[in-house]
Amino acid sequence: MPSKVTRWLKALRRELLWRNIPHGMVSWRYLSTSNPQIEAHRQIFWTALPGMPKPLYVLVEAILWLKWAGLFGWLALFRALRGYGTRLRDERGVSRPRQFCTLVRISIGACMPPGEAYRFGLVEHPARLWNYVSDRHIAAFHRWRNSRRAISPETTARLADKAAATDFLQARGIPMAPILAIASADTGFDFAAALEKHRRLFCKSRSGNRGLGAFECWKMGQVIEGRTFEGDPLPDRRSVMAAWEALLQLDIGLVQPALQNHPQLAPLVPDGRAITVRCITRRSEQGSSILSATLEIPTMRKPSDKRDVYVILPVDAESGLVQPIVDDMLLLAEARQNQRDMLAQRDDHLPLPDWQSLIDHSLAAHDHYADFWAIAWDWVLTPQGPILLEGNNGFGGSLPQILTGGFLSELQTRNRLASLPG
Repeated sequence: MPSKVTRWLKALRRELLWRNIPHGMVSWRYLSTSNPQIEAHRQIFWTALPGMPKPLYVLVEAILWLKWAGLFGWLALFRALRGYGTRLRDERGVSRPRQFCTLVRISIGACMPPGEAYRFGLVEHPARLWNYVSDRHIAAFHRWRNSRRAISPETTARLADKAAATDFLQARGIPMAPILAIASADTGFDFAAALEKHRRLFCKSRSGNRGLGAFECWKMGQVIEGRTFEGDPLPDRRSVMAAWEALLQLDIGLVQPALQNHPQLAPLVPDGRAITVRCITRRSEQGSSILSATLEIPTMRKPSDKRDVYVILPVDAESGLVQPIVDDMLLLAEARQNQRDMLAQRDDHLPLPDWQSLIDHSLAAHDHYADFWAIAWDWVLTPQGPILLEGNNGFGGSLPQILTGGFLSELQTRNRLASLPG
């Protein structure tokens, strides 16, 4: 019992000190609604912190709502209004007072972060609010969607553990990025010897995502140097080893050969950083299908950039053709121009290389993890074909929802079809 009390006290401290927004959307309409999307959001709200006693959870969420509605939501609102307001007024004709009033209603009232309200187009179309799930609530959403199936701890661990997932999928015919070494703080790794055999190395944690602690390294003459996942330089062997030791403090480390881009894509990134394809697959009663696909291209970093900047372009899942981002998405002029420049360097009528193979392997990989509602697969298109880096079931939802109209929009479609006569 004391250990359980201690665990809850730590959870309370973490949530109340470091979080400033409730774990789900908030609405009085939860009390009585026949809207399937609002009902879904209500269930997501109650799924956020599993195992916490409901009275305690209500208290935590009430405090978080007071923090959001009393201070942090307003700070976020004015920051978003300053960043997006003028562009929305000039490009779409929505006055700033109207934007402010809409944001108060959907961001302060319902707890949709204002930056995402702009990116999802909700400031112009607030009636679509319940179609979308904020990235601040995405963990609860994934937990809710996956709760419809009984997912064993072994299956979850087999996907989260990048080494286990590599072995598992490779044995089933999925082309995987090889693992050269698995190391802990108690074991060493000879980077110099490995770089004699491999042009570049990529190091990441065994169980992490979002690139936490990851870095790339290579040898220039007799000097080992590299770059963190965020784009910060590692100019010498000492800094590379410091990054390696920091990674091992986080988790067990994996060492992989850095992959080369396919010749069709290599000119887009002259310094050789990997261009990735994120293919998100989903499961339904009919089997696996493609939810969305995007090409993610690292750009040359400018002194003003705090981390690497990527140009992200949608890919048509059927044809493999790269497309511009949807016009409705508010983008900085520089970001829009970066997209145009990348598209101009490619033949718009040429599909990505080995595209059907990537699609087939993504669907086959999900079939081996069929209990998850959706998985994001990160690929590199190489001269030898598509190579899978990893799969993540807790992926961010902003861009996939921009491309698909919201994770919960299908509930509205189903409800409309169910109401049709005959």
